[in-house]
Amino acid sequence: MDIFRTKEIGHVVRIISKTRLIVDLGVSDLTVGDSVLIFSQGDELYDLENNSLGTYEFVKDTLTVIETAEKYSVCAKQINGSLSAILNNSINFTRTEEADLNINKLDIVSLQVFSSPQIKLGDLVRKC
Repeated sequence: MDIFRTKEIGHVVRIISKTRLIVDLGVSDLTVGDSVLIFSQGDELYDLENNSLGTYEFVKDTLTVIETAEKYSVCAKQINGSLSAILNNSINFTRTEEADLNINKLDIVSLQVFSSPQIKLGDLVRKC
């Protein structure tokens, strides 16, 4: 399976600040408010019958489209929060953690990721 045939793929073409970047997907692909994944491709994955499942996507970040033009869009990392929650001293925070699975450790095959976790020019982009 080739991801380039299944979804519109773009690239990071410019990093304009610590909070914003530009991708080469425009108004025909994205609208303001859309979420996009910035990712790199890892290993090819196969099912137990050796059929290709496509390549593993190492997601670097999820961004929001804040501006679109004909051939490009500006994206930013947006964090939602409430000012009243910040000011309230009696907040109960929750945290989600991963727990160990009951698995056969001999079956573990780690994924190969061939890219830095940092966003860089040329990274792949697609709509969530």
